[in-house]
Amino acid sequence: MEALELLLRDTNDTDLTVFARQIDTPANYRLTREVLPETRIQGVRFRSTSAKRRVNAAKFRAYDAPTAMAKRQAERVVNEGMLPALGQTLAVSEMDQILLDVGHGKDTQDYIDLLYGDVERHVESVQTAQELAAGQLLATGTVTLPGLGLDVNWNVPVENRPTAGILWDDPDATPLSDERAWMDYLADTGAPAPREVITSRRARSLLAANAEYRAAYYGSSTIGGTPTATLAPNEVDVVRARYGLPPIVTYDVQVWNDDVYQRVLPDNKWIMIPDVAASEWGQTQYGQTREAAKFTSGTNPALTREEAPGIVVVSHYDDNPVQIYTRGAAIGMPVLYVPDIHISATVLGG
Repeated sequence: MEALELLLRDTNDTDLTVFARQIDTPANYRLTREVLPETRIQGVRFRSTSAKRRVNAAKFRAYDAPTAMAKRQAERVVNEGMLPALGQTLAVSEMDQILLDVGHGKDTQDYIDLLYGDVERHVESVQTAQELAAGQLLATGTVTLPGLGLDVNWNVPVENRPTAGILWDDPDATPLSDERAWMDYLADTGAPAPREVITSRRARSLLAANAEYRAAYYGSSTIGGTPTATLAPNEVDVVRARYGLPPIVTYDVQVWNDDVYQRVLPDNKWIMIPDVAASEWGQTQYGQTREAAKFTSGTNPALTREEAPGIVVVSHYDDNPVQIYTRGAAIGMPVLYVPDIHISATVLGG
């Protein structure tokens, strides 16, 4: 059997995709693991519905009087559209040497190792693109789709994207008052209380030396009577607990994108995540690619219909010159169902 035939015999798209589905999202990709977690939908269209219902209190009446006529008050906003496609193609490296080695009797294990190494790269590239998109959604309310020249605007109200009146690296900043005001705004609009804050180490560290935080910790009524010592992290947490503020999670993930390291979230953001199920706020949706159809057909399909949405990896080969390629493909992006129950504040300069 010729070397190329041996390689093609060991190139199985079903095995590649099944292997790809076993690769977990990186542990530090918190946004698509926990904040806007991945979910799979049948088809290629996203649809998000947000609704507000207001019910007036019932009116008291005399026993012999008719009940008051009420009215229904509700708002319903529906967003829908096509989930974008994403992915990449990689040529199997060192093809000439592999063909030569196999032609001289060597087994195909080196080729298989390269093949599955590329599967891992495909999966990570899609997961990284989704993590970046989730960061954009949280930071700006808009997701930019590179390669398409399109922005998906999730219509987050400007009130939910405030900027601190005095940026928090200023000695006169009032981060405690700012955050309490944002909490009040959420409560006044009927939004659930935040379960956590996601921010950078830089932003969090500024609270320790902030005069308002120190005054709150020491119970001083005037700044001049407050000790000047920087607060320890647990002392910052004491202040936050005293005022009913959510715990802080620091997130400083950087990913490799366009040949440079890039932050997923700007380090000047203070993002308050609502305490609701992800299915009621936002998720990273994966739809079904065209390539997935081949894995769900036949009498013994590799994937069930329910498993079809997600990342797939397939291969193809050219004979002029001889080259085998793998392609990772997915359809999906982060989708925001309710745009006005979180806060994405700018608290520092860029």
